[in-house]
Amino acid sequence: MTHTIRATKARTDLTPSVLVLILLFVIVYYCGYCMRTGYKSDFEHTDKRESLDLSLMMDFGETDEHFVVYDSVCKIPRISPYSPDPATLQAPDVICGTKLQCTKPLVSKRFDNTSNRYYLHINEEWKDLYLREESAGLTCCFREIKNEASDEKLIGTPCFIFQQDFFVSLDVIGAIVNCMQRGTKKIVFMDAFSFIHKRNFSGEWRNDSKIGVLLFGLDSLSQINFRRRMPKSYKYLKDNNHRWHEFLGFNKLGYDAFPNLMALLTGRQLQQQETAYACKRGGMLDDCPFLWQQVSNMGMPTAYAADSRDDNTETLRFQHSPTDYYLQPYMRAVERRLRTDTFYITPQYCLGPRLAGSYVLDYAADFAQTFAGVGGLGIFWVHSFSEQHVIPQMIDYALAKYLRLLKSTKILQNYVVILLSANGMLRSRLNNLDSGFYEERLPLLYISLPNAWKSSHTALFQALELNRNRLVSPLDLHETIQHALALGAGTTELHCTDCASCQSVLRPIKANRSCSDAGIDWLWCSCEPFVAKWCNSYASSLLLKALLRHMNDLLQQAGLLNGICGILSAHTLYGVYNSQEESDYYYVKFKTSLKNAEFEAALWYNKTAQKVLLDERKLNRLDHKDTDCVEQHSELLRKLCVCL
Repeated sequence: MTHTIRATKARTDLTPSVLVLILLFVIVYYCGYCMRTGYKSDFEHTDKRESLDLSLMMDFGETDEHFVVYDSVCKIPRISPYSPDPATLQAPDVICGTKLQCTKPLVSKRFDNTSNRYYLHINEEWKDLYLREESAGLTCCFREIKNEASDEKLIGTPCFIFQQDFFVSLDVIGAIVNCMQRGTKKIVFMDAFSFIHKRNFSGEWRNDSKIGVLLFGLDSLSQINFRRRMPKSYKYLKDNNHRWHEFLGFNKLGYDAFPNLMALLTGRQLQQQETAYACKRGGMLDDCPFLWQQVSNMGMPTAYAADSRDDNTETLRFQHSPTDYYLQPYMRAVERRLRTDTFYITPQYCLGPRLAGSYVLDYAADFAQTFAGVGGLGIFWVHSFSEQHVIPQMIDYALAKYLRLLKSTKILQNYVVILLSANGMLRSRLNNLDSGFYEERLPLLYISLPNAWKSSHTALFQALELNRNRLVSPLDLHETIQHALALGAGTTELHCTDCASCQSVLRPIKANRSCSDAGIDWLWCSCEPFVAKWCNSYASSLLLKALLRHMNDLLQQAGLLNGICGILSAHTLYGVYNSQEESDYYYVKFKTSLKNAEFEAALWYNKTAQKVLLDERKLNRLDHKDTDCVEQHSELLRKLCVCL
């Protein structure tokens, strides 16, 4: 009996320990199962970098959809923009100019409808606010900017004194205005103005009712980061969804803005672009067959404008004006003068009293209002806030204001308006998130059609609603612009892309569409089942070492490591992605220690032998590289070489 009691007591005392052991076994087994079957399989979970929980990757906002594109061929998850870490980061407060200059400018440009001329008006009622002495006089002058303006010509440009309501000459595309207190050389006001002078393009154009196309581009902005960083603009577009149609399956087809813009504006597929870009001369694209040339041949006006701080940040470069209205000479002049002559400190993203991108938006509004009813094509691209993923919120208010302006000035009634980006952020903290694969591949795209088409072209609006969740590429957008221009001008539509299966989004796009159907290389395809791997793991470090060893071997075999090119070593691994279709195929982004050179590479990796085979077509240099030392070598070696 005593033995029985003792045995029972012993079993009772052991019960909590046994339960704990069972619970630990279940937890270990469950975690092991998740590691074996989860999207980070076979790479060690030793990294503590920022990452998104799976529940955060699904934006349950106002819909129960888990995917933005979902069919048997393509599945793109709906990513939430509200990741905890990026959401806490804020853009710096930037104030351009003084509050007085922004709210009560001393000089403004005005337009006289009788003479169709611009004039400069001095706002006398605010003059005393700028002068230190009430009885002091005011002298205002302006520097002319013309189409052929160069840096050398700008240096010696005189500042002409002007009087009230001075009419601007028709050959002047812009003016930089200074006002000084008379008797001193102290500048009290500075600003710059661009001018769109009316010209006759198609007979009695005032009576025309043609529909044109306007493209507003925001550089390096994904649809996910647009929601995260530009809530005012996003809310406006969402509240006006009957007017603005969003395309959630818009996928880039090349690494950065250049191949995507070239596909959009020339209709060339990525693999055909090397041949197509034989037109590039000394970095200039004057001889390339852009879409606006066709528009000019139709007798309609064209415009191109972009902001950039230097030649390295200018995506499309031209020696001469490629369009009827071209803002770049003006922007170069403003960059030079307003950054050096300004009478107050100018923050990085400002030009004088405004954000740099505002000059592009102003130019776009002037072009659209000047040629309402004439048709035409205007392309307006904002680069200046694309360096960091938090910066777009700085221009959020300005963009939301211009979106409202498009409606209030009835621009939307006379144009098909396209708001887009060419790609998402390529190098930032966003790329280290699990959603980074989609952040850079899914740019934003919205399209607005004129209300007048609702009665005459009902099927267009139905197609836009259907295509919201279809896979779309820049080549499709090229076809869309062609389609819209033909409808707007009453002419025959042309099919002008190298992609036979690409089409206008103004027509229904089939479901079960593959990336190849849309002209998208599978490396950039958001449908491809690539999965993120832990960067800070032993397996990842072995892969990167093998890749760098292979890259250095290629340079060594070419005899370039003898003082011409530097030896590549690892500094930062941005991301590792593994193809689920081809288990030994990887996509890697990283930075080397030598001159911070950055690379993006696709490769086949044998883990057992730790050997790499580079997919040479998918190797990209992400930094602004200097290749003068290997100019005569192959394209692959020019990409690999970091000149010493």
